[in-house]
Amino acid sequence: MSSSSTILIIFLTLIVTTFCRHYPIFDEIFKSKKGKVKAIDIESYETYSDYIKNHEYVVAYFHSDYCPECDEFLPIFDEASTYKILNKKWAFLKLDCARNSHACLNNGIDQFPYSEVYRHSEIVDADLPNGLVPLLELLYKLSTDPLVFIKSKEEFYKNYGYYSPIVEIDKLPEKKEEKKKNKDDDDDDDEESDTVEKSDSNEDNDDFYQCIKKIANEDFIKNFYFGIIQTKDYKEKITFDNENYPVTYLWDGICDNAITFLRENKYPLLSKVDQYYLKELEDESRLLITIVTFPQNKKINYLIFSLYKKLAFENREHIFGYVDYEEDPLVFNNSFQLELNNTNEIQFIINDFIDRSHYIHKPVFNIENQTEVEIIDEMKKIILNITNLKFETGSKFQDFINRLGINKMNNTQQVILIIVMIIFLVILVYFCGSPEDLDDDEYYEYEEVDTSGKEKSS
Repeated sequence: MSSSSTILIIFLTLIVTTFCRHYPIFDEIFKSKKGKVKAIDIESYETYSDYIKNHEYVVAYFHSDYCPECDEFLPIFDEASTYKILNKKWAFLKLDCARNSHACLNNGIDQFPYSEVYRHSEIVDADLPNGLVPLLELLYKLSTDPLVFIKSKEEFYKNYGYYSPIVEIDKLPEKKEEKKKNKDDDDDDDEESDTVEKSDSNEDNDDFYQCIKKIANEDFIKNFYFGIIQTKDYKEKITFDNENYPVTYLWDGICDNAITFLRENKYPLLSKVDQYYLKELEDESRLLITIVTFPQNKKINYLIFSLYKKLAFENREHIFGYVDYEEDPLVFNNSFQLELNNTNEIQFIINDFIDRSHYIHKPVFNIENQTEVEIIDEMKKIILNITNLKFETGSKFQDFINRLGINKMNNTQQVILIIVMIIFLVILVYFCGSPEDLDDDEYYEYEEVDTSGKEKSS
């Protein structure tokens, strides 16, 4: 293998590490030793409750007979329980609801498969991925501290990627070890000790840190590691570097605004799109803009990780991703089929998850016939005209419903629309009913029959 080929492979590996939300720290999972299956079959609700109370981290999978999805996932669940870096923290529980129905019914579970994840005896809103790798990474993320106190941003990015937020605090909270040492040193002077506890501990008094601590452990526990560092300019802030495409939120004293900022930057600037990522986006209100192509092509590689990345930064209201067609040609097969004929082609796709619809741009771009700039300029025009694009679902009836905008209406609007449609149909039936349903007298003229027996005078 030539040196240039080796460099290209290394470069592509770095690209995947940089732009996919696979935190470099996750590599620790695959370096850890494996042992026996530690998944435990639970037969009673009481035993299940005891595990939740007595273990910091519990993951439970409820399954039953005649459930093909359960049969596929159970070996993956067992395999995950063999990783010692996880099973020393996590209790892996399996509940067979066909044989122990009372245990499931007492927990209010009657549909399968079903899963529950507990962290410090509190349930976490997290669905278990169907693949081994994303399952391992989710459990590792949930069982590690989301707040990482750092000395340098560069060290943090090395371990947690450029899509992790850096939080700059005016005064860092005092570490527990230092608090204990200070208290022991001042143990002879209770009054002075109390002063240290109340004044020197910034954790209880810093609203920004308390906000970050809460949302890191609740709202974004599945998503982010937060790098905590002391600010040098006295401005408390959250920054996503995005590898030299930074976005920043300055603390304004309102925690909800910090949450909004984090939600807007929940996904990396560019993500490698696969089935797991699509499942994660199922209820996403933002559009996913994807190019399906061959990143190994040098021209296409430059287009993706330079020009397309800049396009993503300029249109942060949307989510951007790419698919390696050679590696995953069937990624969109549940919605539609794609076919690229050579490694110069680029298919441009937009997904609307609310309407379950998509737009596929025709014709396919070709890097041999068009320059990188020409292709990106065309993509810009499409995005600018995005509200006028024709999205399809594969069903004409569903397309009609989507055009009416019913999916985007709230419950009150849907009820009003239904009432209006019922009134319209009643009026339509009244005025356009079948003639057979009406009185014959309205349609035919005839003389009444005289039943008196008298002749009419001429």
